[in-house]
Amino acid sequence: MFIPDSLQKFGDSIFYNCDKLVPSNIDVKDDEAVIAYLRSQPIVETFLNGDIEAIKKIVTDDPEVSLKQESAGKLTPFQLSFDRPLLVKFIIQTSPDATIDAKTPAAYAKEKNAPQLVVEMLELLTADEMKACDTDSDIQAAVDVKKSTLEKNKSAMAGIVDYTAREKATVLQTKMFGELGAADVDAAQVTFDELKGFCGDQAKRLGDLIAVVMDKYKTTDPRRYEPFEQVKDIKVKEQTPPPSALSLLDQVKFQLAKATWYEEEFQMAMNEIAAVLNASKSCEDICEHYSIDNSDGKWSKELRAEVFNLDLGTDEVVKAKFGPPKGFPRAQEKMAQGKTLRDLNRVTFEFEDPLLMALCFEVLNKKFNIHGLKNKYLQETFNEPPNLHMNLDIKDGWLCEVQMLFRDILLIKKELHKFYDVNRADGPFVVSGKLFKSLSNPDEKQRDDDSKYRSMDDSTPTNNSNPLLETLKLKEAEIESVKRENKLKDEELKKRDEEIKRLTSLLPPEHNATAPALAPPTPPEEGAYIYAQLQEKSLKIINASKRETYLSDVEFTQVFGMFKSDFEGLPSWKKLALKKEKGLF
Repeated sequence: MFIPDSLQKFGDSIFYNCDKLVPSNIDVKDDEAVIAYLRSQPIVETFLNGDIEAIKKIVTDDPEVSLKQESAGKLTPFQLSFDRPLLVKFIIQTSPDATIDAKTPAAYAKEKNAPQLVVEMLELLTADEMKACDTDSDIQAAVDVKKSTLEKNKSAMAGIVDYTAREKATVLQTKMFGELGAADVDAAQVTFDELKGFCGDQAKRLGDLIAVVMDKYKTTDPRRYEPFEQVKDIKVKEQTPPPSALSLLDQVKFQLAKATWYEEEFQMAMNEIAAVLNASKSCEDICEHYSIDNSDGKWSKELRAEVFNLDLGTDEVVKAKFGPPKGFPRAQEKMAQGKTLRDLNRVTFEFEDPLLMALCFEVLNKKFNIHGLKNKYLQETFNEPPNLHMNLDIKDGWLCEVQMLFRDILLIKKELHKFYDVNRADGPFVVSGKLFKSLSNPDEKQRDDDSKYRSMDDSTPTNNSNPLLETLKLKEAEIESVKRENKLKDEELKKRDEEIKRLTSLLPPEHNATAPALAPPTPPEEGAYIYAQLQEKSLKIINASKRETYLSDVEFTQVFGMFKSDFEGLPSWKKLALKKEKGLF
């Protein structure tokens, strides 16, 4: 939390010394009168400039208090009486460069039994929102608006996945499929029309949620959304074309084949970015890693904000998912329309925090040439789930597609897509296959629990029944058990090594002199190198980014304290962090 020294001094001085700062003809209990007087006096500048000597002379004649102020250089942040909202607001207003972390002063206000309005103001309003208020009534109105907005956001997040709607759609689908199986096409058409109408209503419901969910990202912490709003559109560049002498069919085949030559490099580059973001401890670490300018403090904010929790089971801040290869019929259709297929290699980055989405764009913009960017989140209205859509030059002018979506927007997109498919279908056979997985499916159950957790739904289980967390706990217990076993094995091996050294020292010198030298390592394969060799950066191996894979199973377990299969199941950021810790990166 950054609060200028002058703000701290000025704030404490107002609350403790109102009677010394205003003339006797002004009622010190009249907030508006006190503020009006202070605004008209040079004393405000004295406090904002942090003139300790002037403060001592004006504020108090108590030498002990003055000495404490002088030795400390500043007063304790927010050691205020917190009984007058307008004065709290005025302290913030007098220092335009101050940014207030709402949790800290609000928590202190609660400890001091401050009025509810003061607590809610500090919890819910940003500094700019406070500055817009002229009276306590204005503060109350602003708090009420923010509470209403947050309530809408909460309801929206909890309502994205409606399992009742899914169940009804499944019932209608089951009925329709049975009618098709009985060759009763007319009855199936009637059921299809009912299903289509229902899915159309659900598509509209989800479409209406987009604006509400976007309001959540904008208003939960406007300071973290502001850098994201600065990501502006970039003009589109077309894909590198295929040889013009080829027929359309051969051009399509050529482009699809060409994409395969770039896919591995594209995935490695995107996974590396996701791994760095997930393994970093701060935004400054990311800026330093990619040489991003942070001289203005734009990125000097916490990396993992509590209000933007992407995943209930991990502390990941981004997930990367690569799209499947585009099918030949669809590619042919698009090229026949004159489109140049900029999305043959594609990835979707899933974020929850707008600040980190903007920072990821800065990373991509630093590492690659961006040709074509559309920030669809800046639209005033939303007809479909928005995204941050761009094409980047991975190599040789070949363009790949990158999309960035907020977690809840991606959830809406996935849910909306299924209802939308039914809504645009022209007959029952098109949508006769099952649309939705059942809630008993572990993936769906986890998604539901996570959605409730993040929306603070009252129906969220308060016990530790979350299946993912339970699995993680079991895995951690298993790893600890392996570590204990390995520690015992290490002690045994150490004793054996010491005994071998002792016995070797008893041999005649000629035996030691003729001892054969260690054979050079075999060609790279699993178990070909020992840990000490793999720590050498000069070692020439086939894949330097996969050094851990060259360890034997036994030594891998000794080094990492887990089996290879468990290591492979870890999130990419955690694997990267462990490899760095062990000197294998």
